[in-house]
Amino acid sequence: GFITSMSEHFCGTCNRLRITADGQLKVCLFGSEEVSLRDAMRGVAKKDGKMEDGLNKDDLKLLIQAAVGKKKFALGGHGDMHGIKEANDNRPMTLIGG
Repeated sequence: GFITSMSEHFCGTCNRLRITADGQLKVCLFGSEEVSLRDAMRGVAKKDGKMEDGLNKDDLKLLIQAAVGKKKFALGGHGDMHGIKEANDNRPMTLIGG
């Protein structure tokens, strides 16, 4: 069947997450916000050039929960399909890995 996400959006009950091909967590396909799980797991370079360890399992869980907690109620916070088009700040599905 067809997913009519514009005319009959189901955002309020959506429980789906997507991890993109480049390690970004998207809590909404219509939203532009992404959290880099790849970088969080790998660690980060400090000012002195040394690497800081990546997040442990519990901290990674907290990072994901925080991202989900910031999810907008509908359509990535754009209001409607016209708002999504005007914002023009989201990657197309071909770049997300869908």
